[in-house]
Amino acid sequence: MGKEIKPRTAEGYSIDVTLACEKTLLTLLSAFGNLRETLRLVGGLVPRYLTPEAPPDIPMHAGTSDVDIVLNLEVLAIGNEYTSLADQLKARGFIRWVEDGKAASWRWRLKIEEHVEVVVELLRDAGDEEAGKTISVSGEQVSALTIKHARIVHDWYQEKRIGAPLPDGKGISVDVVRFADVPAFVILKAIALHQREENKDAADLIHVIRYSGSLEYVAGLFVQRIRSGQHPEAVEAGLTALRNRFSDDEFGEGFEKVGAVAYAQFHGGDEDGIVGAQRFAAGLIQGLLAEIEAQLATAC
Repeated sequence: MGKEIKPRTAEGYSIDVTLACEKTLLTLLSAFGNLRETLRLVGGLVPRYLTPEAPPDIPMHAGTSDVDIVLNLEVLAIGNEYTSLADQLKARGFIRWVEDGKAASWRWRLKIEEHVEVVVELLRDAGDEEAGKTISVSGEQVSALTIKHARIVHDWYQEKRIGAPLPDGKGISVDVVRFADVPAFVILKAIALHQREENKDAADLIHVIRYSGSLEYVAGLFVQRIRSGQHPEAVEAGLTALRNRFSDDEFGEGFEKVGAVAYAQFHGGDEDGIVGAQRFAAGLIQGLLAEIEAQLATAC
């Protein structure tokens, strides 16, 4: 397998591949057995559950082409349930991703149909470690890639019961998925956007903010998390990333910033439409930040 190249526009995603990702997620949950409750879903599949399609008010999310899972290494260190994790993954059809002739034990792939293959990325909080390093989970056969502030999803998450037919005619699997809630999702996506400036990251966070409820409601979710006193560094990093990528400052207007441009480029259109989308994205984020500040200034 060569390097995975993610689509940069909405046209590169399809509901069929998204459904394949959901089947992959359910297969992965079964591989983790009684420790499935420790897994947290992040990334592009999350909007499917945070903002389920409800026309005409909530359109279908663009979807995703992979599954991103945050592991809880504190739990991994207890007992020996994970010693057979590689065998469990292989038994369900997962194969380690190979790049430049080397197997990446934090990245696995699963063939769902003849021409549909889904990549699973196993992640963990970086803590004091450098982001982008791989940490062994189960001997040398399974590892997790470190990312900054991933720990927040162990505390800030939602649950949803989902079901889908598994590959190879194994029947319909029904399980509970635990995924990043709105503040956790936006924070991690904003940080990812700040780091890699991908169009999809901007589109995902704008979609979730836009369709999770009114700006007052979404800001209220953030304020609840901020007032909890948990994960202040992550909150600050996420809000700073939003400001840098969408807000007016001495370097330019918000609609000219990387985040607004990335959002508009993901959805495409003519020149006027793209500029309009940039202005919409910048206005939405600036409105959210202003509402968060206003609510925080209000007495508890």
